[in-house]
Amino acid sequence: MRRTFDGILVLSLLLAPAWPSFGQTFGQITGIVADTTGGVLIGASVTVTNTQIGLTRTDQANSAGIYVFPNLLPGAYNVRVEMEGFRSGARNGVELQVQQTVRLDFSLEVGSVTETVETTAPLLNTEDATIGTVIENRRILDLPLNGRNFLQMVALTPNVSASFANPGASAPRQGGNRSEQQLSISGGRREWNYYTLDGINNTDVNFNSYIFLPSIDALQEFKVVTGVYSAEFGRELGQVSVTTKSGTNAYHGAVWEFLRDNKLDALPYAFAGSVPTSAPFKWNQFGFTLGGPVQIPKVINGKDKLFFMANYEGFRLRNQRQTLYSVPSVAMRSGNFSELSATIRDPLTNAPFAGNIIPAARLNPVSRALLNYYPLPNQPTSSLANNYLAVNQNRTDKDQFTSRVDFVQNAKSSWYGRYSWTHESAFTGGLRLNGSIVATRAQQAVIDNARILTPTLVNELRVGYNRFFNHAGGELNNVLDATTQVGIRLPTQVPPDAWGLPEIGIAGFSGFGDDSNSPFINRNENWQFIDNVSWTRGSHFVKFGAELRLDHYNQDGNQFARGSAGFNNNIATGYGFADFMLGYLGTWSDASGLAVARLRAFSQAYYISDTWKVRPKVTITAGLRYEFTPPWTDVAGRQIVAYIPLNTPQPQVADLSLHPVLVRTGTGDFYEDAGIRFSPDIQVARDGRLGDRLIQADYTNFAPRLGIAWSPTPRWVVRAGAGRFYVQDIGNIVFDKSRNLQGRLTVQSTTSNLISTWQDPFNFAGGNPCNTPAGVLCVVRPLVLTDNIDRKTPYVYQYETSVQRQLTNTTAVEVSYLGSQGHRLQRWINLANQPVPGTTPIASRSPFPEFGLFQGASNVGYSNYNSLGVKLTRRYASGLTILGSYTLSKSIDNGSGIRTLGTDPLNPQDSYCLSCERGLSVFDQRHRFVTSAVYDLPFGPGRKYLNQGALSKVIGGWKLTSIVTLASGFPLTIAAGEDTANIGNCCRPNRVPGVSPKLDHPTISQWFNTAAFSRAPNGTFGNSGRSVVIGPGIVNWDFSTSKDFHFTGQHYLQFRFEAFNFLNHPNWGDPNTTLSSVAFGRINSTRTDMRQLQFGLKLVF
Repeated sequence: MRRTFDGILVLSLLLAPAWPSFGQTFGQITGIVADTTGGVLIGASVTVTNTQIGLTRTDQANSAGIYVFPNLLPGAYNVRVEMEGFRSGARNGVELQVQQTVRLDFSLEVGSVTETVETTAPLLNTEDATIGTVIENRRILDLPLNGRNFLQMVALTPNVSASFANPGASAPRQGGNRSEQQLSISGGRREWNYYTLDGINNTDVNFNSYIFLPSIDALQEFKVVTGVYSAEFGRELGQVSVTTKSGTNAYHGAVWEFLRDNKLDALPYAFAGSVPTSAPFKWNQFGFTLGGPVQIPKVINGKDKLFFMANYEGFRLRNQRQTLYSVPSVAMRSGNFSELSATIRDPLTNAPFAGNIIPAARLNPVSRALLNYYPLPNQPTSSLANNYLAVNQNRTDKDQFTSRVDFVQNAKSSWYGRYSWTHESAFTGGLRLNGSIVATRAQQAVIDNARILTPTLVNELRVGYNRFFNHAGGELNNVLDATTQVGIRLPTQVPPDAWGLPEIGIAGFSGFGDDSNSPFINRNENWQFIDNVSWTRGSHFVKFGAELRLDHYNQDGNQFARGSAGFNNNIATGYGFADFMLGYLGTWSDASGLAVARLRAFSQAYYISDTWKVRPKVTITAGLRYEFTPPWTDVAGRQIVAYIPLNTPQPQVADLSLHPVLVRTGTGDFYEDAGIRFSPDIQVARDGRLGDRLIQADYTNFAPRLGIAWSPTPRWVVRAGAGRFYVQDIGNIVFDKSRNLQGRLTVQSTTSNLISTWQDPFNFAGGNPCNTPAGVLCVVRPLVLTDNIDRKTPYVYQYETSVQRQLTNTTAVEVSYLGSQGHRLQRWINLANQPVPGTTPIASRSPFPEFGLFQGASNVGYSNYNSLGVKLTRRYASGLTILGSYTLSKSIDNGSGIRTLGTDPLNPQDSYCLSCERGLSVFDQRHRFVTSAVYDLPFGPGRKYLNQGALSKVIGGWKLTSIVTLASGFPLTIAAGEDTANIGNCCRPNRVPGVSPKLDHPTISQWFNTAAFSRAPNGTFGNSGRSVVIGPGIVNWDFSTSKDFHFTGQHYLQFRFEAFNFLNHPNWGDPNTTLSSVAFGRINSTRTDMRQLQFGLKLVF
């Protein structure tokens, strides 16, 4: 593999001196030079100058009169055209944005006078069919952002749905707010967003979240691409390309501090029966930015040559969380249950305990020891409900640093390099030594060289590196092996990374122990080598390039390394906590240790694209992209998949040759270094039959793109395009295959068969079917986490048409249609062994009774998206800039994520009827209107009104900014809350014929018509579909005002006041959607916080 890698790298470097492509951070300026009759002026000299760093480049109009300047950093440029015998032309103050092609045509008159025009970049895109939005520096810095997270502004663009579901499994396993980026772009899944920073990958393979989130003061701008982009981009459907600032010829900097406090915020909404309180918290964000030329007296004079930018930002959050828990009484902890009206029985005799008191000698010593981690009541109430108030002090710390250097080597070669790091840690308290900790460290580096080889050939080479370390675990991990300390006997030792208590659930009470489903430890690395070519030939601008990428995805972890115990009210004594005190476990789940994955993937992408200026008013772009992203290879050799010859609902398949075989990567002993044995009736193999990847590679990922742009008049542009786009789902599902070798066994007691106790959770004293020795876990009827071994890369067909109209010199409107169809989408299903519904024992109805479920990803998903988007852009002028968007859309699929998402469950109700899952996507948002505005009030020095005198100092320098969001609610699926089909994981309820779930006037006490649903009969699936109820919409206004106190020149002190949810409007959370719940149909939470206030000071110099 290494030899192949080296060979491809050398070949690509030889063939591809480059133009910015993969995650590019540059822009380009192009146009046609002609005389007043329309005849092209071949050989006209064109010069562009970056006014901030002094970079100057010169080109000549070719045989078609076309000039092109690729690989230009975003910024302000002057453009000058000269031709002997003609008057020179110049355009000054052209603002070039990231990934933008600015077209400036010149019509020269005969003569010798220079004509200079102050201009800006055009508002219309006349050069390609790409649909996207650039969020410029002014908007990034001035708009109110809660947490100063620029990704919130992705939602300012059309075709974006935001905040549509809970984070799911990713929430406790990632640092910072990575799991909170709930963004669906153009009907794509939340995992289909590709984040790049300065042209390199900024997306972690585990959950496809960002790796490094830079401070907004370090950013130049970013672009959100939502539709039909060039063949030079790929890997995911949505593209978020971010560019950091570079230094300039002048020194500039800023120092800031932002403060929030619970005393400034509104109280939480007062739901019925609740008393809202404000828990103490302190929030501080602070930092600095400094940039300019590198100057060392008598050594380096960096003016026009060498520039730097350095940025640091820190974040500190201290918040108190007060939580009411329900814990057993003091008497119950000693075995005295006389306060209960119910009778508890002695499981040895089935007779009641005398006086409802368990004799002290019968109390289990492990249970007594565990009570040290279960607090006593501390509230003045005689009730067993909400009788303990926990006051936990939570903390979050974050530090990040970014440094960038730009070097103009000469007129033909320029470089930039950047290094960034972040360290984040968060502690969330829990019941007595059972809090959770997440620690994250990330590093990122990039170096880029753009070189002009000939007047028509430009080369760019970019190398990037990422390191992402993340440790999510419990408070006692690597501190105390509490499970062993209290005397719980497990078949295998608990590894130090998983030390702590088991997760313990007790009916009627709050659970305790470590419920973090951890640890999960990531050590991921990524290398990128990108090299591309741009070549101008007549009316054609050809680009081609390559990306080579090497990923190391290393993860250790498991959900049940300490075990998980459940106590309910219908097993030993008839009361869960009494069972606990006696040590009789209702259920026990455990794994033999931590799963270990050392995954490697070497992916490649190649593209070619031709931009053909057919006529001055017509441009066609055509391209082809090829992507090869192979299945992961586990160099640790610990992954297992199920080879399934037959997928059938037929119960009890007799032919053993048609039964699944568990296949481990590599060759040799299947149980090498394993702490488990599967029961003898399970077939296993480690004979290389599926290769070293276990999944077959897909070599057919060709992605054509086609677009056309027609500008019939200078103020109108009509564009259309279509393309095929491949998408990569999260790597976390691949890690799951490593968990099979650690086993996952669950035992369940019954009233007549109390098989599980603390001292012997798996009843090893009674023997086991594997005849395993001590220290080895016997696994029977396992749940297998697997994959479809023949799965293919998912892809999306996308097509669009748009019309742009320039209304004024500063304002333009765009109306677009965007559609897409997703194919071969991955989602988890029961790949085999789903029993038919029935009332008899599940094993008797299973095709392969030796197994439990086969959960795995397969290409069974599909999607369809259609939207109408409207965008209004007013470029900053007269103190005002506006970006407004409206989207009318509908998204349909048979599964909105590869795993649980919102009310979408982990598996479909019936894996043999995936058409039954067709419904609105979880992220479908029918209407969404978002507008943002920045307005410098026209008062004070340099403004239109009251610009002189003492009063001007007081009323001048004020700025108002806001973001207003009005949006529809998201679809919700109703769950039965019980397994009516009796298949192991199910179900939805039935619909009541003729009764609509929609209410004309929904309230938080009944958001939908609960009478529209009924329980399905035992042994049957419910006939209710997915996404049959729409949740509450969103009405939100974030507002800020600021005042600049000017000293001299560009030196000023800025005071800021920001209000999030300024109107204090309650945006309701989703209602309870579980039929069996007493709260069915009710809302008891808000989606967003009530009004939050923030104050800031920034010194700018």
